[in-house]
Amino acid sequence: MADEAFDFAILGSTPMAGLIAGLLKSEHGKRVCLIEDPWSPFRLPRRSDLSVAPATRPETWALLAATSVETLRLLGTLGKGVSERVDPLFIADIPASAGALAHMRHMGAAYGYAVERVADRTIAETGAACRIRDAVMLVGGRIEPAIGAWLDRLEVRRLPAETTGVTLRRDGTVRLTVGTAVVEAARAVLADDAAILRHLDPDERDRVLRLRKATAVLTEPAKPLPAPLVGYIDRDVVLAQRGKGGILAIVGGTAVDAGLRIGACLGALAPLKRAGQTSFKTFVTVDGAPLIGFAKGLRAIVLAGFGATGACLAPALARHLAGVASENEKAYFATREPSRGNARQFVADYTATDVLETQS
Repeated sequence: MADEAFDFAILGSTPMAGLIAGLLKSEHGKRVCLIEDPWSPFRLPRRSDLSVAPATRPETWALLAATSVETLRLLGTLGKGVSERVDPLFIADIPASAGALAHMRHMGAAYGYAVERVADRTIAETGAACRIRDAVMLVGGRIEPAIGAWLDRLEVRRLPAETTGVTLRRDGTVRLTVGTAVVEAARAVLADDAAILRHLDPDERDRVLRLRKATAVLTEPAKPLPAPLVGYIDRDVVLAQRGKGGILAIVGGTAVDAGLRIGACLGALAPLKRAGQTSFKTFVTVDGAPLIGFAKGLRAIVLAGFGATGACLAPALARHLAGVASENEKAYFATREPSRGNARQFVADYTATDVLETQS
């Protein structure tokens, strides 16, 4: 017999996972536990959380525009300095991605974003660049402990991922074992890449998911980048920096060529000494659209491919999981379910070729 019972067990250690867990409890009255790896200030970040992305689908921009307002309001209650306004810059090198970036620019402007084309002599004639004004970026190192304190105030049960035994059942329920204690939940939600990798066998992952290697590098303090966040959509490199601090580079692929690609993106700022580096694995979708729905052969819910925008979509994701999503939200998530055959081609987004060079 279980010592405790919950409506949802959220498995994940990202801000998106924490925000979903807290919103399910605070906004929807659900009994929630969160299985997470405790945050550490010594752990190199593996992503940047942002309210915008180089997306081309109009419904994605509509959802971001509506939901980011809610997320920003919530962040304001978590404490000072957990988010900041930034003007991210996105750069494309080849004609195909330059066309996608131009389409993104028009889509963003249509939904109220201040998006502008940027002329830069360092970009090839076949490429393009655009800047999005007044986006919101979560501040790593501040947002994680703030979410943790919020979850504690809400009395969301938090369990350590490393020492919690997880048994996913085919009906979607989950049994959690912590020492001699047993916890049951009616629904399991795998809400980050590490949880999917840890708890789903390869044959339980949808065919649209691809596992790839990635590298994170932190440099010594440097002169400011052209923007606090610069995304090179063909090179699969994202550079982020606060003020004149170190530059965090997130690079898809192995560590072997990460330094070369980072150096090419840094341009005149290179060379810089590395203050830290780590390699990890992450999931992408082959069609560029996020994935939300049941695992293969299980009714555990999988959230993948939301990228930098996942945290800002947390209010809509929580409503969807709680069964109270708006009609527009229902339609958005329904078309991004797994195992839809060719139906997902109608919501596919731009994906750079090198992103699909994956490793199992």
